[in-house]
Amino acid sequence: MNKNFFLLIVIIFLAAFAVVLVLFLKPMPSAREEIKKMANVATSTPENQKTKIVYAVHWMDKFQIDGIYENGILKEKGLMQYLDEYVALHPNIKFEIMTIPYLEYENKLKLLDDVDAVPDIFQIYSLWGVSYVEDNMIDNPPKDIKLDVEKNYVSKAGATIDGDIWGIPGEINDYSLIYNKKMFKDAGIVDKNGEALAPKTWNDLVMAAKKLAKKDDKGNITRYGFAFTKGMDWAVVDPFLSLLMSNGGSYLSADNSQALFNSPAGVEVLNSICGLFKNGATDVNSNVWDFSDGKVAMAFVAPWTEGVFKEAMGDRFEKEVAVAPIPYFKNPASLQYDWFLGVMNKSKNKQASWDFLRWFTTDIQPDRGTTRYGDLLARTIKAIPNRKVDLENNKDMLENNFFKTPFISQLLISTPQPNILHAAEIREIMLGEIEAAFAGKDAKRALDDAAVKINNILKQNK
Repeated sequence: MNKNFFLLIVIIFLAAFAVVLVLFLKPMPSAREEIKKMANVATSTPENQKTKIVYAVHWMDKFQIDGIYENGILKEKGLMQYLDEYVALHPNIKFEIMTIPYLEYENKLKLLDDVDAVPDIFQIYSLWGVSYVEDNMIDNPPKDIKLDVEKNYVSKAGATIDGDIWGIPGEINDYSLIYNKKMFKDAGIVDKNGEALAPKTWNDLVMAAKKLAKKDDKGNITRYGFAFTKGMDWAVVDPFLSLLMSNGGSYLSADNSQALFNSPAGVEVLNSICGLFKNGATDVNSNVWDFSDGKVAMAFVAPWTEGVFKEAMGDRFEKEVAVAPIPYFKNPASLQYDWFLGVMNKSKNKQASWDFLRWFTTDIQPDRGTTRYGDLLARTIKAIPNRKVDLENNKDMLENNFFKTPFISQLLISTPQPNILHAAEIREIMLGEIEAAFAGKDAKRALDDAAVKINNILKQNK
């Protein structure tokens, strides 16, 4: 009896010990998980009480917003993933992405401002910012944002208007030559190793363009040696200005009070460009985007076009595309242009919007040493980010990328276009006169006529 009682006590003790041991070894939520759970409960905000930030972008391609997927797996984040990440950290915030096509963006933002229906965050081509500042449309950034821009960016020129910083630099752009290396090889334009030989000087380009162009039996061009794009200032005006600078010429005077592009250097450049039309290498119907379809051998493009060409060409992209610095007249040169982000002056959520932009554009990710916005630009949009660390720590997508390398190598020799009032109108005048020269108008007369109209505008800017 005593022995049985003793065994019963031992069994009860062992059972109790086992229960205690199981409870002790059972995985317990970490302190971080508990804090996170408590925080989520504490900060849970009803949908109708959340602060909605409206972010207006000009990105129209699906991958730019939704990210890049391969075989159904997300490879590079789009804008949406970054906004979702911020919302997870700030449950009281929600976002709306407003997409406005590039050609409509400048005027659409003005119209929205007029009717007090502005987005909270904008990202704009720098030249638009001058009139926005003039019309009191954009909020002057906080002091810490300005100090950050002063210290951490390759160029602050695009975000600087009348000596003051009005936003956060986004992408930085110059121009390079894109060419179809397969066409070059087929045409015998190769180096001693049989590889496609990119034109180094403008004269080299003129000879190559003529050789690469093809026509049908009726004399219509079926493959362009070189292409512009009618009606697109970046594909007409910017190539002219880049070549003008390479020929020792200037766009405007140092104080932006007088047009200088109609100098002998400018006339020489435009005459030479028009020579491409006269020798059958191109015509007024050429289009840069036809490069994807194998209908264009060469064009001047900006870095962001990589994503567009890559998506359109698929497997052909790596096999056919090559990029080189702009062929020059006297010295290598390129025009530079920029974009910048900021907050609208009529935004009802200025503080929340600037807080988000600090996180998005200045907060350094420990695992990558980059900002989230820099990664979005470099890895998804395929643009060149202006922030120094984003350039340095995205080398796998930038400096080690055959498409981007020429653009980056030219940044230090590129010239920012001036931020002046009525810049868009000025560029429209230049576009019209340059295209008139393409169609047969005397080059000197075209540039002189443009200069007269533009000088009248510059006088009004004083």
